[in-house]
Amino acid sequence: MSEITRQIRLDIAYKGVNYHGWQRYYDLPTIQGKIETALEKIVGRKEDGLQIWTTGSSRTDAGVHAINQVATFNIESTIPAERFAYALNAKLPHDIRVRQSTEVALDFHPIKDCVRKKYCYLISDSQILLPFFHNYVWDWRSGQLNDEVMHEAAQMLVGEHDFISFQSCGSPRLTTVRTIFNISVQRKEFPIPFGVAFPGVTSPLIVIEVEGSGFLYHMVRAIAGTLADVGKKFTIDDAKEHIQSVLDAKNRSAAGMTAPAIGLYLVSIEFRQSTELERI
Repeated sequence: MSEITRQIRLDIAYKGVNYHGWQRYYDLPTIQGKIETALEKIVGRKEDGLQIWTTGSSRTDAGVHAINQVATFNIESTIPAERFAYALNAKLPHDIRVRQSTEVALDFHPIKDCVRKKYCYLISDSQILLPFFHNYVWDWRSGQLNDEVMHEAAQMLVGEHDFISFQSCGSPRLTTVRTIFNISVQRKEFPIPFGVAFPGVTSPLIVIEVEGSGFLYHMVRAIAGTLADVGKKFTIDDAKEHIQSVLDAKNRSAAGMTAPAIGLYLVSIEFRQSTELERI
C-alpha cells in the first residue's frame, strides 16, 4: 500500500554569490539543484527513477541573495514536516539554509498563489567599501548619491504601470504590466559583522525597498540602476520628470543600467491563501 502524497513547504535563505541563480542547471551549481540533491540523500529517488522536483516562488538570478525564498515539493513519506529543515541543513552547504519546513495543502502553488513580493537593494556610495560588504552590496564609485532625490523619484513608479522599460530581454511575458505597492529609498547605518567586537563601527548604505505584485526579468535591478543615475545628477523635479519619461518611452534604453546582482535580496513573499494545513 502506497503512502499518502504530501506537499512540504520550505522557507529558504541563501547567499547567491557562489550560485548561478535559483533554477536548476545540470552542469552549474544552483540553489534548486543543491536542495534537490540534498532531498534525494534524505528520501532517495522515486521508484521510477525520477528525482524530487521543487517549485520555487521566485527564480532569482545568479548572484542574487534571499532572506526568505519559498519552495515546495511533493513526497510520499511519513517523515514529520518540521524534520526536513533539520535534515536538509545537515546536508546543504553553509550558504544555503532552510529556515523552516511545514506541510501545506496539495492545492497550494508557490507561483500561482503568490500575490506580493518584497525585494531590497543595497548600495554603498562610500569612497572605500568595507571588506565585510564585498559581494553583498553594489560598490558605487561615482560620487555620493542623494537618497532624498532617489526616494521622491521612486514614487513615480508606485501603482500599476507598463514596466517594459525596466525589463531586460530574454524572459518573454504575456504582459509587462505590474503593480508596485510601495517603494522607499533611505540611507541607513548598517552595523558591520562582529559589531560587538568593534563597537560603533558602521557603514552608511543606500537601501531601496520595493514591494509589488510581481517583477519582470531584471526589473528591480534596472530600477536600482535608474534611481542611482537620478540620485547622482538630478534635482527632485527633474528626477520625477525623468522617471515618467522612462515609463512613457517603453524602451529599455531609456532607463539606467542594470545594477549588479550582488546588491539584490529577496526579502519576503505573500500568498493569496494560507499555507497552514488544516487538520481535523
